[in-house]
Amino acid sequence: MRSRATGWAALSLVITVFLSITLTACEPSDVLAPLPTRMVPTAIPTAAPTLTPAPPVETSTPLFAPSTPESAPVAGQIDYQPMIDRINALLKQVDYDVGVAFVDILTGQAIGLGRQGRFHAMSTFKGPLAAYYLWLIEQGEIVEQAGDHYFVEDMLTWSSNTDTSCMFKRVGGIPGFNDWLAAQGLSRADNFVYSWHQWICLEHGQQYVPALDERYRYGDPALGLPGNGVLLQCPDSSVPCDKAALPLDLARFYARIYRGQVLSPDNTERWLEWMEKDLPITSMFDSLPLDVQDLVHAYAKNGFHPKDKDYPMNFYHEAGILETPHGAFALAVFMQNNPEWRGTDIHGQIGLLAYVHFNMAHEPAGD
Repeated sequence: MRSRATGWAALSLVITVFLSITLTACEPSDVLAPLPTRMVPTAIPTAAPTLTPAPPVETSTPLFAPSTPESAPVAGQIDYQPMIDRINALLKQVDYDVGVAFVDILTGQAIGLGRQGRFHAMSTFKGPLAAYYLWLIEQGEIVEQAGDHYFVEDMLTWSSNTDTSCMFKRVGGIPGFNDWLAAQGLSRADNFVYSWHQWICLEHGQQYVPALDERYRYGDPALGLPGNGVLLQCPDSSVPCDKAALPLDLARFYARIYRGQVLSPDNTERWLEWMEKDLPITSMFDSLPLDVQDLVHAYAKNGFHPKDKDYPMNFYHEAGILETPHGAFALAVFMQNNPEWRGTDIHGQIGLLAYVHFNMAHEPAGD
């Protein structure tokens, strides 16, 4: 979607050496051929947003779970087994929970690895919330107000919780957001916000706190939601799950946004601008060699919380999209119970493996 100045000198050697240092327990890395000297388009967005939801994802996703999107820009399937083997080898080295989701946006292949099932979402839901805001504007259900972009930008850049409350005010509350996530194909029982009542939006002298979505505590038979607070565990009863996310669902959703299947082309571009991060401040892509960092764009939102009296373990999650000269892929790495805070080295190692194998699969022949 954007062009970058290129500088490919010795890139293959840099990546190979970097992998050999950081991934000593994995198989020896394959040597990368030189990358091309210009960026190519990653996907052609649809002319208008679609309301057709993607099929829901079961929580018992196998380790290798290919899927076919509504329209895949490139036909054919990639053999990602070498990447799967390397990530699995990496995950076997740790004694804490890591859930990984990878989606090749070009082929539509989706892969879930590590801990299956939902996690506490932390602040990862804020990326979808920004997309929901734009979608409501497109549908004519709300009108953008002066200053809204400050709320969105602070929510996504600094993860401001009070600005997030103002965004919930703007979109009409939490229940509509949860319903929209389900309509977009995310499993309703695995992706939701139950409460966001601890942070007050102060606007024009008025205070606003979003109401709870009590369907996720007391249940809703018509929606297939169980009661008795079952969903408010993630799934460990020691973790208060007032917000939940399934990594594979989130990665698939981000892939649909990037393809233009959720928002109009203009609003897709606007959402990407809001989500863009410098690679050094991401956890998944900060390990890419410096030469590579000049050639890619990262669109990501994290969510984290250290262990304290309310949360019995450390959490650090990130989900987003990496746009490369050969196309784009979505990635989510959710981590909990790592005794080290922040402990995000594994995020960077997984992001590097995803980048290397994606580019090996998609670089043009002869480059």
